[in-house]
Amino acid sequence: MFKKPPATLKSFSPLRSSDKRRLRDEILTSFPSLRDMEPIDDVPINAIITPDGLQSAKFTSYIEEPGTLYADAEGTPLWFKVSSSKKDSLVLPSVYMLWKFPTLIPGLTTWSPVVDKLRNGADLMIPGVITANNMEVPDLEEGALVVIRARGNKYPLAIGTMAVSGQVIAASRGRMPPKGKAVHIFHIHLDQLWAMGSKLEFPADWAEGHNVSVDEDEYETDEEDGADEELAENMKNISINVSKGKARAKDEPETELDHELADSQAGDQQTEQEQQHEPAIVLSTEEVDKSLQEALLQVLKFKVTENVSKELLPMNASTLYSSYVLPNRARGRAADADIKKSSWKKLAKWLKAVEKQDLIKCKEIKGDLFLLSVNWNHPELKAFRGHRTVEQQAARQAKVEARSSQANSDVKVLEVMEAYRPNSISAILFESTGRSKDGYYTLQELRALLIEYCKEKQLADPKNQRIIRLDGVLQEALAKGGEQVDRVPKDQISDRLINNMVVHHFIGYQGEQPRFVKGGVKPIQITQEIRTGRKTVTKVSGLEHFMIDVDAFGHEIQVLCAGSVAITPLVGASPKLKLREVMVQGPQVKNVNAVLQEKGVPKKYIDFLDKTSKKK
Repeated sequence: MFKKPPATLKSFSPLRSSDKRRLRDEILTSFPSLRDMEPIDDVPINAIITPDGLQSAKFTSYIEEPGTLYADAEGTPLWFKVSSSKKDSLVLPSVYMLWKFPTLIPGLTTWSPVVDKLRNGADLMIPGVITANNMEVPDLEEGALVVIRARGNKYPLAIGTMAVSGQVIAASRGRMPPKGKAVHIFHIHLDQLWAMGSKLEFPADWAEGHNVSVDEDEYETDEEDGADEELAENMKNISINVSKGKARAKDEPETELDHELADSQAGDQQTEQEQQHEPAIVLSTEEVDKSLQEALLQVLKFKVTENVSKELLPMNASTLYSSYVLPNRARGRAADADIKKSSWKKLAKWLKAVEKQDLIKCKEIKGDLFLLSVNWNHPELKAFRGHRTVEQQAARQAKVEARSSQANSDVKVLEVMEAYRPNSISAILFESTGRSKDGYYTLQELRALLIEYCKEKQLADPKNQRIIRLDGVLQEALAKGGEQVDRVPKDQISDRLINNMVVHHFIGYQGEQPRFVKGGVKPIQITQEIRTGRKTVTKVSGLEHFMIDVDAFGHEIQVLCAGSVAITPLVGASPKLKLREVMVQGPQVKNVNAVLQEKGVPKKYIDFLDKTSKKK
């Protein structure tokens, strides 16, 4: 769930003493073995699991799962919760915390090359668990917490829940393992949760273990080493997926992506076969009429429904046909249905014929035909059960291709950072703490700095810990317009400091050295509006700021939305910047949002302006 940065991450705030005690009790209840552990380097266990300066923040993952992060004063994640999971009341340790207590949770062992696959977002499959040579498989129930270790090392690299019981995995020892997932992974070393922390080096006694490359055609194995024999045997049975260029073991369990690829390829092959075997056969007029009628029923049943009719109707007939009817034709032969091949030949004539069936009502306004209302109780509409549409097929194919491309290539992950640089007023704080006044600091780092400074100088009011008594340094660094204050609420000091700093931002790819640019992040703008002829369009601008190829984005949206796309220079922008705007036909905000977030654009940097809302 941390393969990508959180969609939203609220500000970290220090835990109150009561909340900290509640969290500690919850941890000790969930992991009772901690109660009996001896201090580590003379530090009590309670001070390790809930250290001083512990802070929390609400977040929403990129897959829309809400949760809570608990980090130390430096911002390194120690624990986290996922509110929508079955482990609602259970707090989970991060890899940072697991390295302090490597035996806290039972674990499964896999090979190092498999860990690399898990870092790309995959779950651990049953054949990826080492069971040979009497490798221990804990007796865990389905849904139980489990960690994953690389062979030859005691330190966990991931944490998740069992997808099957330990008995099912252990039963495969000595024979071909069954297909399916072994562990649903929440968090793994080097993911985005890890990247929020200190990124500390491996422990001093880290052992790499024997590593087998997945790219080798031959493997040197030790006859006494059953684990290496098992991996070598699995890796010998490699089959190449020619169409996608992906290597997969013959007996490797098929993933969800494999199934989607297979379904998609099967559909393509079937379509090709139909075209090859029936090159001269086209839809009859009766078949075209029926296909268009069913497409209209699909629209009225699932798209232009009674609940949204007030916002969408009246609707221009051409918009109804191009943005709704055509994308909602049934898959297969019906996808070739066109009004010109029907018995009506013209759109207006067809809609008038449907109106005579008492299904819809139309009206001509200033020379254009509009759909005014729908008879939601019409027997034909109520009896219609729906079908798979060409729009769904295109969306599914685009999704499969995107996931396949991501799984089979070195994907560059977009990174968006905002940082602050001291100005002449706030520089005194950084100089007094030995930090560079020319450096760039994230909001999290600034809060940690203030907490550390106030704690060191003992600035908290003894009578009210929520009030900070300002010394000379903070009085100058946090001043607003020359005001004279000696006390400030604790929850306001970070905001005051930011007001006396200069905001910068960096947009690039993970692994690059950040080069900050003055100013805040300019969000991508999505605008939905009605143009001439009452056609709804969705416009997208600002893609260049997030290093998104505008032409490639336009093609992807065109395939996903099954609608026409136009790319034009952005009105009002400087010609030197060469900014462009993508316009897609129809209300496509949901699809555009999904593509942008898939490309790594955080949700908070996507603005939406709806100009189609009717004025009250």
